[in-house]
Parts: sequence; structure tokens; C-alpha cells
Amino acid sequence: FLGIALDAQKNEVRAKELTEIHRENSPVKVLIIPTNEEVEIAKQSYELLVGQ
Repeated sequence: FLGIALDAQKNEVRAKELTEIHRENSPVKVLIIPTNEEVEIAKQSYELLVGQ
């Protein structure tokens, strides 16, 4: 799809930092971007409650 060529080994790793998981010959870059969604939701909820 869209010419994406994933490196299966790189895609299996639980990356804790920005990581490229595409093959060298892939015309499209694919990145893993780690997030901490729970913390972000908590921060935004707190800001919403404090602002009221």
C-alpha cells in the first residue's frame, strides 16, 4: 500500500525513541513515534478542570 516496504525485524521491536522501520529501498519513510497517551489525557483533563 502506497509503496511502503516494512522491515519486519525493525517493526517487531518495542522502540522507546523515534525509530525508522521501513526497508532501505522503500520509497516511503515509516516511523515509530512512542507516546504516553495516558499522561497526555490526564494533563489535558487537569487543565480543563482547573480552567473551570
